[in-house]
Amino acid sequence: MTLSSSIEEFRTKINQLVEKLEGVNNSSRTISSTEAEQLSRKFSSLMESLEEVDTELRTATELLEEIRDEWG
Repeated sequence: MTLSSSIEEFRTKINQLVEKLEGVNNSSRTISSTEAEQLSRKFSSLMESLEEVDTELRTATELLEEIRDEWG
């Protein structure tokens, strides 16, 4: 893989992370208007989304480390 393609792959992953975090942000804005009986579901959904972001962030970090190790 070339440096250019590796960087592009990394940037794609970062853009995906930003989009997911924007989704979490938008969802969290509705917490105050969520009915009490729906809060548990809302929080579970937010936690699930954040866990996905966490996993994908770790993958992006590993990819960046690989790029650094290979290309300096």
